Amino acid sequence: MSRLKLKTGDVFSVPIDDERVGVGQIVATYGKDAYYFAIFDSVAAAGTSIDLDEALNERIAILALSLDAKLAVGHWSVVGNRPVRPGLLCQHSKRPSEVPSGSTSWTTPGSDADPLRAQRRSCSPTVRSSLPCALEKALRAKHGLEPWTEAYSDLAPNETTTTERLFR
Repeated sequence: MSRLKLKTGDVFSVPIDDERVGVGQIVATYGKDAYYFAIFDSVAAAGTSIDLDEALNERIAILALSLDAKLAVGHWSVVGNRPVRPGLLCQHSKRPSEVPSGSTSWTTPGSDADPLRAQRRSCSPTVRSSLPCALEKALRAKHGLEPWTEAYSDLAPNETTTTERLFR
């Protein structure tokens, strides 16, 4: 079986419940199989055509580095490809002190004196297989179908520290 070839700009649907799906997009890649997923506030009826341009103009609800597990096994479906909108926030950040040990991490440009400007990114080996599930659970929680946990708040974009400018 060949592996799904994903690329920046791929738009995908994420099940919310039996009748609704959320819409996400791969907004950046890291390495061979890590991706920055933006999941938007848009909701579509399951099994219907999604107006991708309209969906991708909604506010970003979830922005996180993750692996492709849910896409690779078909739980999330690629429904198209669109250019990532200019200026889109394209990274989820943690303060350097919050990066788990043993994780793959990197630092973006910025002042070392300002920890919010020199952000480290991580994809923890201990979280790798569950993070795509966490994104889906956070989306379900946003729609009142799962309990909300404070950990989901970390998946919301931070406009101060997560900008396309800092990613380069």
